[in-house]
Amino acid sequence: MSSFRYWGVEIWFVSVVSIVAIIIGLFTGFTGEILFVITVAYLAWHLRQIYRLKRWLTTSRDLYPPESEGIWSDIFHSIYLLQKRNRKSKKRLARILSEFRSSTAALPDGAIVLGEMTEIIWFNKSAENLLGLNVKKDVGQRITNLIRNPRFVGYLEKGEYSLPVEITSPIDDDVKLSLRLTAYNKNQRLLMVRNVTRLYQLEKIRQDFVANVSHELRTPLTVINGYVEIFSDAKEQLPGFFHRPVDQMGQQLQRMRSLVDDLLTLSKLESGDEPVREVSVMPHMILKRITEEAKTLSEGRHKIKFSFDNEDSIKGNEKELLSAFSNLIFNAVRYTPTGGTIEISWTELVNGYRMAVKDNGPGIEAGHLPRLTERFYRVDDGRDRAVGGTGLGLAIVKHILERHGSSLKIDSEVGVGSCFYCDFKAVK
Repeated sequence: MSSFRYWGVEIWFVSVVSIVAIIIGLFTGFTGEILFVITVAYLAWHLRQIYRLKRWLTTSRDLYPPESEGIWSDIFHSIYLLQKRNRKSKKRLARILSEFRSSTAALPDGAIVLGEMTEIIWFNKSAENLLGLNVKKDVGQRITNLIRNPRFVGYLEKGEYSLPVEITSPIDDDVKLSLRLTAYNKNQRLLMVRNVTRLYQLEKIRQDFVANVSHELRTPLTVINGYVEIFSDAKEQLPGFFHRPVDQMGQQLQRMRSLVDDLLTLSKLESGDEPVREVSVMPHMILKRITEEAKTLSEGRHKIKFSFDNEDSIKGNEKELLSAFSNLIFNAVRYTPTGGTIEISWTELVNGYRMAVKDNGPGIEAGHLPRLTERFYRVDDGRDRAVGGTGLGLAIVKHILERHGSSLKIDSEVGVGSCFYCDFKAVK
């Protein structure tokens, strides 16, 4: 029987009872009293059905509804069907959740579900093993209470999760972990934890190899340089056809020494063994000094301008910042054609400062920009070799800026020029 039919029967029943009551009342003279009694009885019956419904929904363990008549039979049956559908949905969701937990439990990577306030909602067995988590004690705790590594805390607060962050395991200093956050829903995040100890060891072997080879090359280069200087000093006493080879040997030797120095610098920065010496540094003074050196390097071929709007200090390593700024500014001098303009600036932002080097050189195609900070990456081999670059300058800049909580940003357009800039936080 449809719901409309139940309502029709109910209305018909009420109408018939009311008519009969009125007729009896006309004969007996007690119409009002009879209608009152019938109304009270009707309401009492409905209140009883409401009580039965509440008891069934709250205290009864019976799956099936109580027996009833009329419209209440339809109500009880409709609620029963709704509960039945809900039970099926719950079973299906429980099965899906069980399968999800079983699959994530089998992952070699740790998985942690974080709530709106970065509190731990759930984690798998791998996360428990990699981070030393405990289900009974740590669920509901904020993740930063358990992983206190400054790099991870900064990564979490920054809100930029496109790249992972690598830290040492909080329970084993010999284990290196890669952590990556993925935001979903409104304010929830999934934290994936991967053991990258093997990759770290291989990278360490590579860094040690580069550092050792670079150190070993310094001795023979020093000896060769001594002989080349002797030949250069006695060049006038040598036959004329020796002059050009001696000059070329001196140039290539200098390039080789620059390459070795850059390799050693990059190896030291990549290792991360040496902490940043955070002292007060005056960037505008560093840039002023480099600008004068750039003018010397340019030999009047460019118009070089330097501007700054504040003399504030920042926390950092003066030697490293000098190296990073020099690489950016000297690159602009090398690659900007004669007659070009190079603008160097140190400006104040809302929450920090910006160092920028802008030129009107040939520009760089957009496809090359993401790879400019890779080791030995060259946009144009011929042009780069002509100006004597090692291909490591921007890689060094990238690592120095990362150590200072900044990053290199590049805007460039072919035929218009390029702008290299980086932002720094203000001293608190």
